[in-house]
Amino acid sequence: MLLNSYYFIFFFTILFFGYYLFGKTSKIQNILLLIGSYIFYSSWSLNFLSLLILSTLVTFFIGNKIRKAEGQSKMYWMRGGVFLVLIQLLYFKYFNFFIENFNDVLKLSGMKDQLSLLKIIFPIGISFYSFRMIGYLLDIRNNKLKEIPSLLDYSVFVAFFPCIIAGPIDKAGPFLNNLKNRREFSSAQFTDGLRQILWGLFKKLVVADNIATITTPIFESYHTLNGSALFIGAVLYFIQLYCDFSGYTDMAIGISKLLGIKIQPNFNYPLFAQNVADYWRRWHISLTSWLTEYVFTPLSIRFRDYDKYGLILAIIINFLVVGFWHGAEWHYIFHGLVSGVMFIPVIWKGKMNKKIKSQNNIIPTKEELKNIPVTFVMFSMLMVLFFSSDMKMALGYYREIFSLSFFQFPNFKFQKLIAFLILFTLAIEWINRNQEYALKDLFIKNNVVMRWGFYYLLIFLICLFYIAPKGFIYAQF
Repeated sequence: MLLNSYYFIFFFTILFFGYYLFGKTSKIQNILLLIGSYIFYSSWSLNFLSLLILSTLVTFFIGNKIRKAEGQSKMYWMRGGVFLVLIQLLYFKYFNFFIENFNDVLKLSGMKDQLSLLKIIFPIGISFYSFRMIGYLLDIRNNKLKEIPSLLDYSVFVAFFPCIIAGPIDKAGPFLNNLKNRREFSSAQFTDGLRQILWGLFKKLVVADNIATITTPIFESYHTLNGSALFIGAVLYFIQLYCDFSGYTDMAIGISKLLGIKIQPNFNYPLFAQNVADYWRRWHISLTSWLTEYVFTPLSIRFRDYDKYGLILAIIINFLVVGFWHGAEWHYIFHGLVSGVMFIPVIWKGKMNKKIKSQNNIIPTKEELKNIPVTFVMFSMLMVLFFSSDMKMALGYYREIFSLSFFQFPNFKFQKLIAFLILFTLAIEWINRNQEYALKDLFIKNNVVMRWGFYYLLIFLICLFYIAPKGFIYAQF
């Protein structure tokens, strides 16, 4: 059941009215949320609903043990809980990857016997809800949760349906605070949520899905195209991925607002980032902040005696985890490695913690005109490692981009209308880049006709360019 499908509209309409009409207490509302979340997850992966429920029960039990334990036993329970979640994630997502690489080692050593791969079905959303569980256990261990939630509330936190497929990866404390009191219907919040859903739908259905009609043929026949065509393909994919993933996030946050629940933002206009560090503060914020707290910070403390070298090592390990989290493929791991290496100049110049404040001017400053295009192109090139099916494709793609054919006219057909849609989207986001999302308070100060005319324009474009319900790219992780 996709968030951009008619089935979801039917499902959510029933849940929404039941939530406010029959949810007289917070407990009843939370029960309805849990039932709705399990129904939603079942529409994706009925066979693995039992795994989700079992994981929830086990980690809730271990969380209670951590809370009550003292001294070393507290640490043992925490490590045991994290190990159980990780071993489950490693089995379903990475087991065959380890077997394949072990077989490659056997081949190199001249051994003919090979270990057989297992037919493992990947449970959808496991990367996202596993990190929620681990964060919960670590927060209890570090005394960041004031009180242990009920099993009902914890189950809602793990399985909350707008986030379970592709995030954001919320932290337990802020999310659980939403569930303590009954959520009252708010017309202001309802309107705000609908606006954010509308913008998310526009980015996904109009921009991302239509760019895919260009990028997919490019990737399928990349070996027949010249360097300039492949360069444009990489740039377009970067925009496609952003519109697809941030579009999902806008829908998830907007849907949560309709239910009176605030979840963590995941994007802050990353296409306008001015350097590597600025980009990663803006892109997939929930994952990077999670890893910063639970991976990078402990490592940087452990390596602090090595000054900048220790910081660089901590960054590289952190981004190797980012790459490995995305998938059991070498191109993802190299994507993480290169991301970490890109931080070295920033660390060396002492600009690691320097935050860049975006100006309110419509006209970019000289610094923005200099830094934004360079950062944009760098990460467009990095995306080659992300969208490639394997390292062979990535290397072949790079080889052609950096050949003399880069200076030839692109040998593929590009639709001017899609270029217009991209520029239109980027213009709206640039104008409102200091707001939570691009439609937030846009044209609020203008007359009602202008504001609603713009909303109807977006709805018209969605209806005009709607292709068919397509899955979200990050649902595969």
